[in-house]
Amino acid sequence: MTNPAEALGPAERIIQTALQHIDHIYHGRPGVVVADATSPIGVAWFPVTHRVGDDGVKTVFRLVRRGNRANARELLGVMEENGDVRHGGRVVGTYRKPGLFPEAAAFLYRKVAEVYALDNEFCARWASWAFAQEYRDLKVVLAAFMLVQPRAGEPVREGGQVLFHDDDFRDIGEAMCLLRRRDGRDLNPKLLLRVANVLELPPIAEINRELGFGRSARKPAMGRYDKAVTRWLRHREQNPKMLDGLVRAGFRQTVQRLAQKVGYKPESDAFFRALRWRQKQAMDGRRNIAIGDAVVPAASWAGLGEEEICQRIVKLRPGYKRLVGLLPPEVGLTRAIMAAAIEVGSVSDTDLILLTPTLEDLGLLEIPQLQARWRAATEKAENTRAANIAARVRNKDVRETLQASADKAVKKAVEEVIAGLRVYVMVDISGSMSQSIDDAKGYLAKFLQGFPLAQTHVCVFNTAAREVTIKHPSAAGVEHAFKGFSAGGGTDYGAAVRFMGRHAPAPGEDALFVFVGDQEDRRFKSAVERCGISPVAFGFLMVGPEVNYWDAVVGTAADLGIPCFRINESTFSDPYAIPRTLRALIASTPVTATATARQPQTALVDEILATDLLNKPVWAST
Repeated sequence: MTNPAEALGPAERIIQTALQHIDHIYHGRPGVVVADATSPIGVAWFPVTHRVGDDGVKTVFRLVRRGNRANARELLGVMEENGDVRHGGRVVGTYRKPGLFPEAAAFLYRKVAEVYALDNEFCARWASWAFAQEYRDLKVVLAAFMLVQPRAGEPVREGGQVLFHDDDFRDIGEAMCLLRRRDGRDLNPKLLLRVANVLELPPIAEINRELGFGRSARKPAMGRYDKAVTRWLRHREQNPKMLDGLVRAGFRQTVQRLAQKVGYKPESDAFFRALRWRQKQAMDGRRNIAIGDAVVPAASWAGLGEEEICQRIVKLRPGYKRLVGLLPPEVGLTRAIMAAAIEVGSVSDTDLILLTPTLEDLGLLEIPQLQARWRAATEKAENTRAANIAARVRNKDVRETLQASADKAVKKAVEEVIAGLRVYVMVDISGSMSQSIDDAKGYLAKFLQGFPLAQTHVCVFNTAAREVTIKHPSAAGVEHAFKGFSAGGGTDYGAAVRFMGRHAPAPGEDALFVFVGDQEDRRFKSAVERCGISPVAFGFLMVGPEVNYWDAVVGTAADLGIPCFRINESTFSDPYAIPRTLRALIASTPVTATATARQPQTALVDEILATDLLNKPVWAST
């Protein structure tokens, strides 16, 4: 059997990576990892909570969505001291504290290494391109990789004479650590620290040893990380307003950890005073700055009443995270305090959406001025997290506004790249899908709403196909369209393709076939060739258990010589990833030479190749 992955070039590998675990290497809440044969990394993570009984036993509960409840509890098992979770005498998973997801991080890092092996410079341009994107985890992994890969500007000699210097791709990693962006897409202190955490993960340290990136068999390869962070810290020490801004933004302890990580030695004790960092003498007596000096205590609004706190908010306009840290426990976050924070701009648009349940509880959404501010924030939403928040509010109008915000975010994700592309979605409803048809409907509700109805055709099929009419481009519209279908009958992918032949692309349009199912059927190359549509790519959402001896979709793509982009089910559990997945899938689809759309798509590989390599900021170039 031909393995289509063997024919993938750098661009296709990028997309394969982008559609799998690109935003899943870090989890900010506790979870459990379980074996999952359908996942490309072999395991799956899901959020949990636990309860400690009077006997000290920790009972673990999985957090699931049930109706309108986003965090309903489902008994998982009992946690042992080693982190194993047991139920009925067998291990059902392993408990993980908040932090990096090593398996996912190693998977993504190895994908980057594969691209680097194919084309070093392309990988450097990929990192430069990613720096301007939203993909935080991808940026962290690429920065880590570029900092340790071996091309570091070494001299190339002949006969003892230096002819020229090699490209310094470690500069790309340094630039990613040092550059700032007005849109906030740079590496903040937490992400900068995460770069080190990634390189220190045992599986990634082992990958670097395999690649020959590190000399030590015991210590992880860190490359230029220490040098880059030292420069980052020095620049902020020499610009006190920048350091003060980090403290006010809540990064004080993170900056301290960065300094400890690289053994930073400041120029004066002002650095420690700014961070309120009391210094103690080292065992060997080597320290000589600010030893034993008193530090200014952290600012607090303890003792202030609600009215005084509101006056401070109006005067100082602290960020929301800073505000919460200043509030005395005896006062807490009251209706008046939250209203004052919103009015002066202390609460960002993103925070307003995340805080919707709190605003509802405080009755602030009933105030016309604050409701207008909240609605404006939902209009600007760039991800679909509002859909998750909607499950936690009681008011129907508020819930529908949040859902509409999520719908709009999906549409914005693809509107710039959909020009010149017609999408054909074919959904398997055969008997083998009986256990998975409901899951497929849920994924489609999130997936299809991003495509303009005029450029999208949908059908369901078993041994015959029939059209699915979506009356409204929203999650509700898609759910309604699939409401009456149930699984049954045999499977014939060719029937779906032949049915779609009645919807020929318009002149200048490219065609993308997206299949949803378990691909339990024969290959259907001849049906594609005879349908009158020449797809430039397949997209495939595998639903249900994967059976190794069936390869209808990926095998047919290989027979046709076109890429097949796998869409992972876990993508749809992450509200941040859905728009990015849609954008990556569509933007990566190759454009045919005959396409004549007024605004033809730019293949992702071309977009990356056209990206200039990052340069370090001027202050760090010497």
